[in-house]
Amino acid sequence: MDIHQNYPQTLEESLIALQSRQISAIQLLEQAFAMVQQKDSYLHGLITITKEDAIAKAHQIDQGRSMQKLLGVLAGIPIAHKDVFFSQGVRTTAGSGALSNFKTDVNAHVIQVLENAGAISIGKTNCHEFAFGSPALDDFFPAARNPWNPDHMPGSSSSGSATAVAAGYCYAATASDTGGSARHPAAACGLVGLKPTRDLISKEGLIPLAPSLDTVGIITRNVRDNLIMLSAILGSNYQSSLNELRMELLGIRIGVDFHHLESADITDEVRKTFLEALELFKDLGAQIVPITLPDLDTIAKVANTIINFEGWQELKSVYEGQKESLGKGLQQKLAVASQVDKNDHQNALSMAQTFARQLTQAFHRQQDSSVDVIVSVGREAPAQAMADLYENPTGARSTCNRLYSLTGHPAITLPMGFGANGMPLALQIASQYHDEYLLYHIAHAFEKKRQVFFGVKNIPWHSTIANFS
Repeated sequence: MDIHQNYPQTLEESLIALQSRQISAIQLLEQAFAMVQQKDSYLHGLITITKEDAIAKAHQIDQGRSMQKLLGVLAGIPIAHKDVFFSQGVRTTAGSGALSNFKTDVNAHVIQVLENAGAISIGKTNCHEFAFGSPALDDFFPAARNPWNPDHMPGSSSSGSATAVAAGYCYAATASDTGGSARHPAAACGLVGLKPTRDLISKEGLIPLAPSLDTVGIITRNVRDNLIMLSAILGSNYQSSLNELRMELLGIRIGVDFHHLESADITDEVRKTFLEALELFKDLGAQIVPITLPDLDTIAKVANTIINFEGWQELKSVYEGQKESLGKGLQQKLAVASQVDKNDHQNALSMAQTFARQLTQAFHRQQDSSVDVIVSVGREAPAQAMADLYENPTGARSTCNRLYSLTGHPAITLPMGFGANGMPLALQIASQYHDEYLLYHIAHAFEKKRQVFFGVKNIPWHSTIANFS
């Protein structure tokens, strides 16, 4: 690799280049912060930039590598963290003016684990206010934008994490996923977003929204990078897992609820591209099995009831004590959330448990009717214009992601094509509890077969290094 012309585009490539001393951690950070300086004034992917601390850590890693010291598995990799995770000595705002100067003296579990692994945080990423509010023009922090087209939205709550990864600031970012908030932004930005099995990754140090559903997620540029990140967080050997990935899906049974495709929220081009994706899965050797899942409208109602009730419990004191510091979008959502009845919440939790049992049964491989995974659209439409988001902030934009939020099953979104407006389209794959590596296997095979980005010239994270010092 000629480092004077190209810099690694994936986390995996960067690890290889770092470990072989073709590139240094400082050089990767120089590129990262050059992208931040060039783009973030209009993309607003980051709320807080930790450049000085990041450079100091990069120097330590480069020095340690030159001295052949034992380093963490992600040593030198630039990443970012959603601003709902506590960061020691760095402000954690949850995207709200109410916490604009809030700092803690501890790290969230996921931040500490990744720091121990040698990953270097470039800062805290933008998000919907308290992971719940809807962006408005007068928000304390300007809303994040989509690097594929800044006039378009980058997804839901973990929007800044997707913006940062897609814009080339970093190779991966943490996210939180309560109703789709890791998968939905990844889908909007042409990335890979994982919501692992609920509680697989500790939520310690995460500012809660709906504790029954909150899950720590991961956003990367491709499937292999996502696997590396999860392996690093869990302390497992990523190389052995990468080596087990295959290019065929012989014997894999893929469940599809074709009734869900009839939803009015799913655009014709998404529906068409999804059906083409199913044909590709068949080419890879998989069998498509029609299944019946809970109704999408029911899923959305149950999820919204839980999120609203629990979100109100978490944010009631802020709303009542610091209302003027909250954005109008969050104020409107909390006003609605405050009206949710406790009995409705209990009924919704009961229905979520019923859905979970139904899915667990569907994934039970000893049953003749079982499936290995369930595939659906990853987003109902390509990313809408920011103007549409401001005009209709509570529109249905992640209903397809909500089922697995309710049941706790792992699910991943990844690109499946592009819309007529040039924005990415995505599909979603879900599996049995703790079957994340099966998700990676199937997603990787699809990714390699589909080659979504082949011939695409405007990939936002592609760039060259002009000068190395």
